[in-house]
Amino acid sequence: MPTVFFFCDAKGRIVEAHAGEFEEWDLSPGTSLCDALGIDCPDGELLLARLSAETTHTLTGPSGQPVSLRIIPLPRTLAPAGGVLVTVGISSQLGILAADSPEPSAATLDYAVFNAVFNDARDAILLTDGQFRILAANRKAHSLYGRGDEPLTGTSFRSILRAVDEARILASARALKNGASWRGALTALRPDGQETPVKLGVRCLSVGEVRLFQFMMRDLRGRIALERDLAQSRLAVADMNTALKQVLRNVEEERQELKDELVQQVREEVLPTVERIALEDSPLVRQAYRSALEEKIADMGVTAPESANLFARLTPREMDICRLIQQSWQGRAIAEELGISFETLQTHRKNIRRKLGLKGGPISLSAFVQQHPPF
Repeated sequence: MPTVFFFCDAKGRIVEAHAGEFEEWDLSPGTSLCDALGIDCPDGELLLARLSAETTHTLTGPSGQPVSLRIIPLPRTLAPAGGVLVTVGISSQLGILAADSPEPSAATLDYAVFNAVFNDARDAILLTDGQFRILAANRKAHSLYGRGDEPLTGTSFRSILRAVDEARILASARALKNGASWRGALTALRPDGQETPVKLGVRCLSVGEVRLFQFMMRDLRGRIALERDLAQSRLAVADMNTALKQVLRNVEEERQELKDELVQQVREEVLPTVERIALEDSPLVRQAYRSALEEKIADMGVTAPESANLFARLTPREMDICRLIQQSWQGRAIAEELGISFETLQTHRKNIRRKLGLKGGPISLSAFVQQHPPF
């Protein structure tokens, strides 16, 4: 919601207005704010006698639109004769709603929107004088930086700053011209000493020699925690991708090993029989060779037994290899871990497959130790 600011004297007469783009609110010095708002303030009656301080009031503006008004008394050190800072929240959408509908819901909505900007805002909002003494604070600021039920009003904004940040933040605020703003990052201190990372916005409001500063502090802990969780999720996904690639490499290695063993078995056991059949003249002998060949081929497709006692046939070194294969280690990594050559590892694997009854079968060693864990 856009907001305009008025510095008024003790009787509610405007000393200076900061209306920005809202020309109808650019009221001349000396204008009675009561008259501008249509408030019945008898001659000489103080504005504060009609509208209580630190309370949000819903009124009607010069153009008939509902506005939310809040009065913040200025300390005597800033206004010896008495004075107030008046903030007026304006919502054009609510003004249109009020013009189209005679029902009083627009004022209710406008009040809720103003609370969302100040009291119920998700950011901590503080208003300080030129010495950085806190003049007003919203609920979020009290919940983060207040000490129990003690109000922040009257305390120093410096108590929220770390020593390493104080000079930088206060110097940046002092360098601002009237109406200018500055943004930065800092680590704020809570009453219990806990440090809170925040995104800071500072705005300067001045009237004559009087300077006020508005500090808006956004708590970044939730965002940082979310970014940390996201980073951890990315690492977890990366680890899963690495594990998946490892499994795929192991499967490919086992597939190649099966292929090599099958080719070797065909060369050693099938081809010699085929050669004898080709050289044999007797049909009976050829038929006998053929039957033997069929039995051999059938034996090559026999599924490995599932007896856990098979692992008792393995040597300690072969059991170590099975343990690492079960943990999805690669062949060369296994060889390096055990301090043996890759060729020696391949020989061990062939012996393991033979002892477990896997030689020539369709089941890989990796699949077998996963299905029948020896440990």
